[in-house]
Amino acid sequence: MNNMQNNTPATILTQLLSMGTNPQQIMQSMANRNPQVNALLNQMQQSGLTPQQFVMQYAKQNNINIQPYINAMNQRGIKF
Repeated sequence: MNNMQNNTPATILTQLLSMGTNPQQIMQSMANRNPQVNALLNQMQQSGLTPQQFVMQYAKQNNINIQPYINAMNQRGIKF
């Protein structure tokens, strides 16, 4: 059973960091597991923006401070 806590940014980041350092592989794995991620990836592809531009725009539009997540990824060797 899904609950809202499974989709918090902290939970998503934890899942991302546990999947390795290849961003494309990470996102594909997440999309296969979560229809919301799949829908978001489809939006990104249709936007014409780079993944980084899309994430930054999405975060700004939804008033989400993603800097702590970017820092955590960078510390793990994941380039953003």
